[in-house]
Amino acid sequence: MYAIDLLGGEGVPIRSRPGGIAFACLVIVVPLIIGIVIVGIHLDRQVTVSIQTQQLARLEGVLGTLSAAVEKKRSLEEQRTVAVDFLTDIKTALSRHTQWSSALTTVIESLPDALVLTKLDARREFVRLKIPAKENPKTTVDVSVPVRTLGIGVCGHDEAMSHRWVRDLQDRLRSSAVLGPRLDAVTVSQESGTLDGEDVVHYELNCVFKPELE
Repeated sequence: MYAIDLLGGEGVPIRSRPGGIAFACLVIVVPLIIGIVIVGIHLDRQVTVSIQTQQLARLEGVLGTLSAAVEKKRSLEEQRTVAVDFLTDIKTALSRHTQWSSALTTVIESLPDALVLTKLDARREFVRLKIPAKENPKTTVDVSVPVRTLGIGVCGHDEAMSHRWVRDLQDRLRSSAVLGPRLDAVTVSQESGTLDGEDVVHYELNCVFKPELE
């Protein structure tokens, strides 16, 4: 078959060659593949960033909760420390000051009707005692400990009967559930005097409490 070119070679299409077709495919396909890969990488990064953002927000929420809990714990620990220090101060104060209300109530309840209460005097003084050493109980150390005394002044018109009533008061104090276990000794002294212009006998009971060791 013969082909006549009436256009001088300008209208006859060029025969396609395998190499040209492959080159054309490469020119079209390679950029397309690269574009698809780039888009895929971009989308994958967006998904990764979204997941990481959600995880970060979740972690920040957890950290916020933990921070509040830690702050609350620190606040409670500070309050506990203050409370412990306060209770320690109270304990120290109580160890230095005898609660006299129950003792005075006992004295009033034990006082015979025939005696007149003229004085109540609470005192504290320090004495030196030998006690076992904490480091070595076999040895002793000298310590200064507080000893409290309660002076009770009473009087009666009948000397003979007043002496008996004072002894009765002394026995009541020693056997009292409140004062008895705390008393070390109860001594009595007497002297003559007057009360409201009348002759009376004055007695003073000196109640010495047991030393209070720290």
